[in-house]
Amino acid sequence: MIKNRNILVTGGNSGIGFFAIINLLKKKNNLYVVIKNELRKNQFMKTLEKYFDNNYLSKFLNIIENCDLSDLKNIKKIKDYFISKKIFLDVVVLNAGLQYTGSIYPKVSKQGIELTFAVNHLAHFYLVNILKDFVKDKEESKIIITSSDVHDPKSSGGNIGKKAGLNNLVDFRKKVTGQFLNFNADEAYKNSKLCNILFAKELEKKLKMSSSKISVITWAPGLVIPNDDSGFFRYSKRFNLFGYLIFSKAAKNILGISESTENAGKILSEIVLDANLNNVGFIYLSNKLKARKKHKLVESNVSDEANSDELASKLWILSEEICRSFGFVTLNI
Repeated sequence: MIKNRNILVTGGNSGIGFFAIINLLKKKNNLYVVIKNELRKNQFMKTLEKYFDNNYLSKFLNIIENCDLSDLKNIKKIKDYFISKKIFLDVVVLNAGLQYTGSIYPKVSKQGIELTFAVNHLAHFYLVNILKDFVKDKEESKIIITSSDVHDPKSSGGNIGKKAGLNNLVDFRKKVTGQFLNFNADEAYKNSKLCNILFAKELEKKLKMSSSKISVITWAPGLVIPNDDSGFFRYSKRFNLFGYLIFSKAAKNILGISESTENAGKILSEIVLDANLNNVGFIYLSNKLKARKKHKLVESNVSDEANSDELASKLWILSEEICRSFGFVTLNI
């Protein structure tokens, strides 16, 4: 097994990303973890110290701190970090994500972009664009994006509530900047996961045109419900705590349809390390429910909309335009 891979992780201080980091650290990889602020960093380190001693952590763990991904200007900090350290990456794990289903009003980023789109898609789009030259062009190199089956209106989660749909990007810019037309927090999350896949497909196409060996892997962890107040549901719980508690109890204990955070994190670390996923171009993997409390990661089809090469290209161009409108120029991949 290859050790000492250089791995960048967003969304690693809690939830799925946290348990992925534990597994990757155990295998003696060099982890570079983007963390939003000092409070999150301190909580992260305190929890990690239950698993590793400080000497071990100082050898393999590196924190890129005070880097709030919702603010595009912070993302250049990540590039500057790797320039200053003269470090090249083997794997980039784009796992940061948020949702605040239940909110009536949109939250916005420093640039005034709807927060779900800003963090789940645009930050990662911009990050990959400016970091591409720091990813080694080797068969084992990967860019991994955490998406969700809810991007597909036909999926069991995607067909509940308002469904994902970009409507060929008609008025989409107005939905995510400025006017926030017909805002719906649930739809915003599902659309961001659809954007993840469209971005991944267009990225892989552009990499292939330059004969790059880097694989672009999207994956859906399934319905993951944490046992604490950290991680993915920390925002949406605020809007309907009673409903969330009933839903989570039923999903975990009665229906057995949810996946544990620990298992989902383990799967993510396995995607990073699995040699069978080297040099695969683009692939979408889904952690499918096979029986009560039993899941299996399988290669899956994306939705019809996510499969549109034309839409993927248009989303890429729109994402570039939005970045540029705030003074953040992307590079041509």
